[in-house]
Amino acid sequence: MGEFLDSKVEALNYSAFDKVPHIDILRDDLIHPIVCGNKWRKLKYAIEFIKTNQLETIVTFGGAYSNHVIATAFAGKAFNIQTMAFIRGDEVRKTNHYEQLAIDYGMTLHHVERTAYKDKRALFNQYFGHDSKAFFLDEGGNHPLALKGCAEILDELKTEYDYIILPLGTGTTMEGLVQGVIKKTLNTKILGISSLKNNFELDRRLEKHDTNYWHVFHDYHRGKYAKSDDDLKKFIEHFKKETGVPIEAVYTGKMMMAVADLIQQNYFKPIDKILLVHTGGLMNV
Repeated sequence: MGEFLDSKVEALNYSAFDKVPHIDILRDDLIHPIVCGNKWRKLKYAIEFIKTNQLETIVTFGGAYSNHVIATAFAGKAFNIQTMAFIRGDEVRKTNHYEQLAIDYGMTLHHVERTAYKDKRALFNQYFGHDSKAFFLDEGGNHPLALKGCAEILDELKTEYDYIILPLGTGTTMEGLVQGVIKKTLNTKILGISSLKNNFELDRRLEKHDTNYWHVFHDYHRGKYAKSDDDLKKFIEHFKKETGVPIEAVYTGKMMMAVADLIQQNYFKPIDKILLVHTGGLMNV
């Protein structure tokens, strides 16, 4: 089923980043071919809690093409935990490849109407409120235990960076990093690149933390969450050819394009030390 490996930090040499010489990349995409990147960091302590407390079922949520849903299904199979996911949208259609893969890993899927999907806790209570052995895991792996796993990124670093930059979905990984930076009193600012248009819920999520430690950029979504375009495709191809690092269009490709633009705008000083977090996304499915 694939071994869980350690992440690693590598120097990133890319021509579009030349104005800022010290840029590294955290290769969380190497952790596992399916439960890769921040997905494993968000799941690991939830799984530990479930096993310790002898719970039986992870109940989670996602869209029809959710990497998180597949990662949860796979992890459930690997650690002998039942899994169930509420899928956003009850339109009549064929089961797609992502959904079929989750089913193949033993996950039960339940498609729900989009309005009902918005209240995930109500869905959980309706179907599992009576089940003391069920574990609520929000969309994207969002959970207090996930913050702990994401904050551990900082424990693995040998360099103190001026900036740590990552792509954002729910903002769970970013909040974990912000909490970790504050706890460790590091002089590091976490920059998030939102992949979703006008997702200002990210700012509301983080506003309880000192803004000296974080900022969310909302102008690099490229129109739509899961849609690509020719410029993005060309950038991804060129980036991989020049660096050898594979990236994708939903998260890491947008982040790398954003970094190139911010460097061009002189947002960073040449002496800044920057870490880019590769959160995965390219699952071997």
